[in-house]
Amino acid sequence: MKSEKLRVLVVPNSIFFPPYLDDLSPLEASGVIPRCWIHDVDAEIAYLDQRLQTNPSRIRRRLYKRLPIWVVQVLEAYRAGRNYDVVFLWSVANVALVLALLLKVTFRRMTIVALFTRVSEPKKARLLRLVHGKIAKIILPPASQREIAISKIGVPADKLVSLPWTTDTHFWRDRSLVSERNMICAAGGEMRDYRTLVKALEGLEIPCHIAGVLDASRQDWWNAAADESDDPADIPANITVGTMPPPKLRELYAKSRLVVVPLQPTNSDNGITCMNEAWAMGRPVIVSDVQGQCGAFIDGKEGLWVPVGNVEAMRSAIISLWNDPNRADEMGAAGRRLVERSKDNIVFSEGISRVIAEAAERS
Repeated sequence: MKSEKLRVLVVPNSIFFPPYLDDLSPLEASGVIPRCWIHDVDAEIAYLDQRLQTNPSRIRRRLYKRLPIWVVQVLEAYRAGRNYDVVFLWSVANVALVLALLLKVTFRRMTIVALFTRVSEPKKARLLRLVHGKIAKIILPPASQREIAISKIGVPADKLVSLPWTTDTHFWRDRSLVSERNMICAAGGEMRDYRTLVKALEGLEIPCHIAGVLDASRQDWWNAAADESDDPADIPANITVGTMPPPKLRELYAKSRLVVVPLQPTNSDNGITCMNEAWAMGRPVIVSDVQGQCGAFIDGKEGLWVPVGNVEAMRSAIISLWNDPNRADEMGAAGRRLVERSKDNIVFSEGISRVIAEAAERS
């Protein structure tokens, strides 16, 4: 008996494209970017992005040109979604929730699976409380957000799926032939507390590169509150700033003794991408101890936790690992084992495949 793959309509977040997901293979194969987990999902996948490959009519296309892309995705998924076994909504909470509402008020049946990163915002929580019955499965990696979904929003626990955020452990691995690691680094932008990191590094002769986008409307953004002196102050000489493409970021990790992930208070797992990349490269992490990262690693094993916004604690943690490279290497090796064991992309792609298959079977 021939077994056909499930047909899945994937609705991705359009802000990341182009290049489009199905055009990334040459870049991935050449090592320019990490391989995306979606390519290993066991399904026949079609994408609903700006190209509108679901073939809407000319009239619809003319209408869609006047609308925001997320509204177009809602309307087109509603129209074409029943032609697929499952509609998978990938980090597009607005599309997922409005589509579910539309299905509810029109009594239309459609199997949808949603991947959310955060559900605790009031507007999102209110809408999810109303429409979660129209979503077959909700994949919600942060444990803190799953707890909120169950206890405060009323989502049944068996509807929620726990999958860890993962990384391409083949791309993110230390290929450097140089053993000297003469700097530290930080990366990413969302919910980062780079002010605390910069202050922690003041007066230290430890080079650091921040591979992130900073809100530098004030020249002294890192050292002054809005009501403090307007005298400009340069970033300390041991700190450089600038985003990097993945191959350059990999080189940065390779040259770094440790990776710092300074976070503002958050109940989501902001910073996990950087942490996974650092571990995959065999580097220990120093992370602000926020609610959303609870249990992400064991303190003293894969890295160190520091209190949120505590300059002295961060300075002490940085100095302790900087002055003890053997301990830093041991933590980095433990981090590499952690991602190889449970945070490789195959874990996520197999998990998504399983969730989609279960949702389709129950529909």
